[in-house]
Amino acid sequence: MKRSERLHAVVDHLRARAPRPVSTVRLAAELGVSRRTVERDLAALREAGVPVYGVDGRAGGYSIVADYSLPPLHLRADEALAAAVALGLLARSPFAGAARRARDRILAGAPEPVRAAVSGGVVPVATAGPAGSATARPYLDLLPGAIAERRVLRLRYRGEVREVEPLRLLRGDGRWYLVAWARPAGGVRGFRDDRIESVEPTGERFVDLHRAEVDADLARWDLTPLTP
Repeated sequence: MKRSERLHAVVDHLRARAPRPVSTVRLAAELGVSRRTVERDLAALREAGVPVYGVDGRAGGYSIVADYSLPPLHLRADEALAAAVALGLLARSPFAGAARRARDRILAGAPEPVRAAVSGGVVPVATAGPAGSATARPYLDLLPGAIAERRVLRLRYRGEVREVEPLRLLRGDGRWYLVAWARPAGGVRGFRDDRIESVEPTGERFVDLHRAEVDADLARWDLTPLTP
């Protein structure tokens, strides 16, 4: 995360909880940096005139004037895709209308690959089984960005190394599944999240989304489209 993005993230995190203070320990954990980095960021914000202030006491920390905001920061491709997917999962909830409008606002300013991924790429599966107990795997965070930016990945899956073109993410049976075009032979393959052992970008980009092949392969699923 770039420093400018992190400063925005600090302000957003404080605003979301204002006037309750947030400790530097919590901010560091949220941003994935050290407490010293957080303290430097807070000092930089105060020097720039951002109304961040300290709160003493056992439950103290830092807070911010609730109605303060920085200039808008455009979402990265993976962030826009994550937000659109999350909102799409509310399609059959009481929040459906509001979620659809919020998603449209996000996509209006998103790069074309993100809009393409949402409109024809990322589809949550309607068939839901028992909730999974997957262990957090930070490298799986690479998948949404790779789909949005059409980046070839090298996966270690159940002990084997495979090079794939990531195309879609599906949700079903309490798990996430990566649908990808397998190289070099070609063909649509599914990779269950808890069986992916590592993810490595190759630096190469692909063009063909293999829509016909993917749609034919997924025809057996009961799918809920992301765009309600």
